[in-house]
Amino acid sequence: MHAMALNPALEVYLLDPDGRVIGHALDQPGPLADRVDLSVVRPLAGRAQVPPALPLLGDDPRRPGARNVVSVEGLSHEGRMSGYLYVVLLGQTQQAVAAAVAQSGAWRELLLAALAVTAGASLLLVLVMRTLTRPLRRLTDEVRAFHADAAADAGAGETPDDEVDALREATRAMQQRIAHQLRQLQHSDRLRRELVSNISHDLHTPLANVQGYVETLLLAGDGLDAAARRQHLETALRHLRRLHRRIADLFELSKLEAGGVAPRLEPFRLGELLQDVVQDGQLAARERGVTLSLAASAELHASVRADIGLIERVLQNLVDNALTHTPRGGAVTLAVERDGPGALRVAVIDSGSGIAREHLPHIFERYWRADDAPASPGHGASAGLGLAIVKRILDLHGSPVRVDSDPARGTRFEFSLSQAA
Repeated sequence: MHAMALNPALEVYLLDPDGRVIGHALDQPGPLADRVDLSVVRPLAGRAQVPPALPLLGDDPRRPGARNVVSVEGLSHEGRMSGYLYVVLLGQTQQAVAAAVAQSGAWRELLLAALAVTAGASLLLVLVMRTLTRPLRRLTDEVRAFHADAAADAGAGETPDDEVDALREATRAMQQRIAHQLRQLQHSDRLRRELVSNISHDLHTPLANVQGYVETLLLAGDGLDAAARRQHLETALRHLRRLHRRIADLFELSKLEAGGVAPRLEPFRLGELLQDVVQDGQLAARERGVTLSLAASAELHASVRADIGLIERVLQNLVDNALTHTPRGGAVTLAVERDGPGALRVAVIDSGSGIAREHLPHIFERYWRADDAPASPGHGASAGLGLAIVKRILDLHGSPVRVDSDPARGTRFEFSLSQAA
């Protein structure tokens, strides 16, 4: 009992000389074998000359038919063998603990094996998925780049991190952009057809007039007096000059839109240029019965930095447009005003019929003309290319052209130029 208390792994039995179990110190003995085979353990108890090989395996009384590691010591009384002290070194408690430890180790090994298999399968799955989704990821990167450009153009938010969401958002943006581009193409195609029609009209009309007057001169021959002949020739020459201006405008606008014109910036006095434009337009103004003048201002003596030839072209086109749309008895005025520090504002003001508010966004388009706008004498139904040229030139100078129009008061075109040091 004391031995088992000190070492619970031990089980101590008392055997008689024949190996029958006659005593023990087990708390819960359970089923016990009646006898233990002493043939295996008797050499150890008898102190044989040749000790048996260790460990010594003998019968386990608590597990009949099973073998266990045992130790044995003979007990004698008055020189006579009276029994044996039989000790099972790996008792049931020790075996239970060992079994639990072994089972725990088995579960741990099983868990580690399962984790290893899971990790290997996950790695293999990742490799397979990366291989299979490589084209999708490449497509997603390309679509993300496209979506970033579209978002920058539209001022949109960030692209989603998820590949599928990014692909969906970019596809939606692509659809919107394609739809917008299709509308632009349709609009451009309509403008192209209108442009060809308007150019054909603008070129055909003066050519037909010239042809008519020349044919009249040829057919009439000497039947026309000198005054009539001169009138026909002057009319044909006027139409030829108009045709020349139209062709020159077309070439000029084409060069501006193709980026073939670079402004040569230089300082010049703005007042002198405005005075020259007013003087050049006086003859046309008198023919139309319109007053053309330059408003008095202290800023006329200031200098600006721009391309003087291109700015003169802008002023001429704006004055021609104002004279064309100002009725007899009206006035066209050029003015210079201060436009904040370091800039001067140039304005061309007329007292004409004005422009409806809904038409203002279109007046700088080539050959645009409101459907309800009356044709000006000598100008046909087309608004020409003058305002389109004005906008392209001012775009080269980085100066937007602004329009303020009221059908009851007339129209005001204005733009700003940087003041020279």
